[in-house]
Amino acid sequence: MNGPVDPAGIEGAPSWRGRLQRVLRVQRRYATRDALVGAVLCLAVVLGVSPPSGATNPGAPSADGAVFTAALVGDLMFARHVEEVAAERGYDALLEPARPYLAADYVTGNLEQVVSERNDLPEARKLIHLRGGPDPLEALVDAGFTAVTLANNHTMDHGIPGLSDTLAALEAAELAHVGAGLDLDAASAVLGQDLGGLRVATLSFTDAYVEGFVARAFQGGVMGSDETFIVPAIQRARSEADLVVVQFHWGVEYDFRPNRRQRELAQLAAAAGADLIVGHHPHTLQPVERLGDAVVFYSLGNFVFDQGWSRTRETAVARYHLRPDGVAEISLHPFLIREATPRPLSGPTSWYRRLRIHLQLRGEGLDWRRDGDRLVTEVDHRHVLEDREPLEGAPVDD
Repeated sequence: MNGPVDPAGIEGAPSWRGRLQRVLRVQRRYATRDALVGAVLCLAVVLGVSPPSGATNPGAPSADGAVFTAALVGDLMFARHVEEVAAERGYDALLEPARPYLAADYVTGNLEQVVSERNDLPEARKLIHLRGGPDPLEALVDAGFTAVTLANNHTMDHGIPGLSDTLAALEAAELAHVGAGLDLDAASAVLGQDLGGLRVATLSFTDAYVEGFVARAFQGGVMGSDETFIVPAIQRARSEADLVVVQFHWGVEYDFRPNRRQRELAQLAAAAGADLIVGHHPHTLQPVERLGDAVVFYSLGNFVFDQGWSRTRETAVARYHLRPDGVAEISLHPFLIREATPRPLSGPTSWYRRLRIHLQLRGEGLDWRRDGDRLVTEVDHRHVLEDREPLEGAPVDD
């Protein structure tokens, strides 16, 4: 069985200069809007006028009345400068401010690094290599994470030895994972978990390609985004699970809007039966939209990361609360990353951050409202409960 083919454009991928020019073009596109928001902030300070405050969420979001809850975040990276912060405060401290928002039946993010303590690993032919030890995995489990995705452009930074170490470390930490493996069958496997009374299927694909990273029949690697694999995999998951979560590592770094390729993949996934489509890789927030029954989070940005640009530090926790009537509440909680630590908004300029984050996240096809700091909408997900099969060992109603 042959694996997905890497796109022909790998050798012609944009240079760092090309990527920088693209970022600058995007910045110019939104410069007027941001300048107006900044002007309002400056005027408020000069005139001594208090900007709109709004109530902030002081603690854990309420899950009252929900039969199932989920918390979704973006990229997790505990290497490089994050290690320096953790050396002083510990890895648990990086997740402590977000812990109340991660309290859910299903919690997931994208692990964008190799997990290994070895210094003699081979290096892939690329500029940036991300590697750190296994200690953060215990912190993720303690914070409530139930699964991480591995189909991205850094899991194979140190070749098969690095991948083997990563998989072994995740198994030792008892942290479920999906999207990479030592052969194609393992990389393409759907992760099925019984959580909160539902059968949840998680799939992980990358559209951010690096030559040689994609798994093949007898070669380890990550799962690519070849549609001939995506569609049947999601359809199979739909037939076997109540809730189908499809994660894509896609898009262009530092873009604020999904591109045509992201939209095409989202359409494919939604048509095949995905309920939640979660994106990462741009390192910035992108809109949340609805496609049929599916909710698409085009990019949840960074979550634990060390990038310093303001827009890469703005992030959010997405929460999914499914009620007994089948209505699912989607809430987006704005965060700001400080010293690699995601924190709820606070301080005199928090209203400005909240406004900017809300503007980034408001997408089409959903009726959004603001509730304190969070952005909220609802979708009809009755099908998730209507097709539910009793889990093994669960009591069956007479």
